[in-house]
Amino acid sequence: MKNVELNNKAAERTWSGYEKPVCVIVFILAVIVAAWLRFNQIGIKPFHHDEGVMSHFLLNLAKSGEYKYNPENYHGPSLYYFALVALRVFGSNDFALRFTPALFGILTVLMVWLLREHLGSVGTPVAAFLMALSPGLVYFSRDFIHEMSFGCFSLGIVVGAWRYAESKNFVWLALMATSAGLLFATKETAIITAVVMIIAALCATGWEVTQRLMRRGEVTPAAFAREFKRDCLGVAPSLDHALAAGMIFVFINVIFYTSFFAPQKYPDGTEHIHWSGIADAVKSVALWTGRSSGEHVKDFWYYIGILYKLELPLFIGSLLAGVFIMRRWTRFWLFVGAWALGITLAYSIIGYKTPWLALSFLIPMALLSGHAAQRVYGAAQLISLRLFLAATLVTVLIFNLRLAWAVNFDKYDDNDNRSGYGVYVGRSLSLKPYREGEGLYGYVYAQTDRDIFQLAQAVKSEADKRSHYDTPILVSSPEYWPLPWYLRDYKYAAFSGAMPADGPSQITQPIVIAHANQQSLLAGLPGWRALPQSFTLRPGVELVVYVRDN
Repeated sequence: MKNVELNNKAAERTWSGYEKPVCVIVFILAVIVAAWLRFNQIGIKPFHHDEGVMSHFLLNLAKSGEYKYNPENYHGPSLYYFALVALRVFGSNDFALRFTPALFGILTVLMVWLLREHLGSVGTPVAAFLMALSPGLVYFSRDFIHEMSFGCFSLGIVVGAWRYAESKNFVWLALMATSAGLLFATKETAIITAVVMIIAALCATGWEVTQRLMRRGEVTPAAFAREFKRDCLGVAPSLDHALAAGMIFVFINVIFYTSFFAPQKYPDGTEHIHWSGIADAVKSVALWTGRSSGEHVKDFWYYIGILYKLELPLFIGSLLAGVFIMRRWTRFWLFVGAWALGITLAYSIIGYKTPWLALSFLIPMALLSGHAAQRVYGAAQLISLRLFLAATLVTVLIFNLRLAWAVNFDKYDDNDNRSGYGVYVGRSLSLKPYREGEGLYGYVYAQTDRDIFQLAQAVKSEADKRSHYDTPILVSSPEYWPLPWYLRDYKYAAFSGAMPADGPSQITQPIVIAHANQQSLLAGLPGWRALPQSFTLRPGVELVVYVRDN
């Protein structure tokens, strides 16, 4: 028995010697896997309705240099300007537009390395792999929308703030200020993230102060106020650092919301710098707050259902980390736990819910799960237990990879969201996220059907018989996004969203893309014929193509 114990201790020492290089190698592997999942077949999924709208603004910016922030309908300007660089490099194609969110998805994984002192040699690669393989983080890294860059900037704030608090090196404060500036230039929900993070930091500090005073038997309001103030001042930046950080934050928002000071054209024929974009950025918070009870309203448990169905490792890992943090904590992990809990509660309480908003809490949950893995590893003293833990983690990651592949490469337009953990059990127990007709519980959300590729090809075949890309096209369907992206090369494509006021007989274009309920207006018109196949745009939207042969 003694020899066995000596052998185990010797093995532990040997393993400990390899921990750092193994951590580096596995972390690099996680980054490679993240890049592969985000860039591989990046154009396989049709553009979503929202991607089509975003592409319209980007193409307009690329062609005319014109972009004016609109607080009433669309999110912040940062996405368009980052994507503009990729558009200039790669051309006007799917890869160019989706390059930006995919890149930010990889940067988010890379940023985990900057928290390695908190995560540990096991927690660092585990957190990185969980981010790399999260079905949701992969899915929205492959969509040309604001969310993945928003998540990356959120993590950048945390990394910058905590590294600065520990080192007082201004580089980290600059990272925090830059990330915060870009966060507010990306989406109006930045205010939610900022408030939650501030509250989380205050709660973490308050908890640590309270525990310290309890150990000293000095729990009084005066003592708490004194200690709390001292702790806050201890991490606060110096005046010159704070001013510099503030200038970075303000400058980033000014240049983005004024469209980089480029003169913009206005309906009255004048051209001037869009200074009103700065005021509009402030107004947007109130405008979007008013929409929290409008469309896309879902119940409180919506995100919990998605977590249970599609992000079970992160869900369980976060709960386990919460138990560990309550037993033995550091201020950093108290903050991350409060951040994850706070942002999940915030978005659950708000009535307005879409699946991509989940990215804001998937990222801190991945960090918490990495911390849980590190704590379990540390508690397992025997090498055999650590090998068992490693095997368990590999198994979990394999299951996560299989689900991420299914959601992103096989069923990327499955609006019924039939993929997930425990699908058969969930259905047998009649759990809401798994029941028939509960397709909203997933990341596929009114996704464009792959039929759109066939539609684009059918239009091209008919246009090639005429004047190719000079062929006039009328899109009379009131629902047509993201068709403007797929018809971007046609110089005379008109998106009226309706039939001519004088009736379909007044149509001058030789190709018409109509909604199925407009078919009766076109059927029987002399010289017109319908293509034999109809095309599904998305659930409930069927399109038909009519061509005129004379």
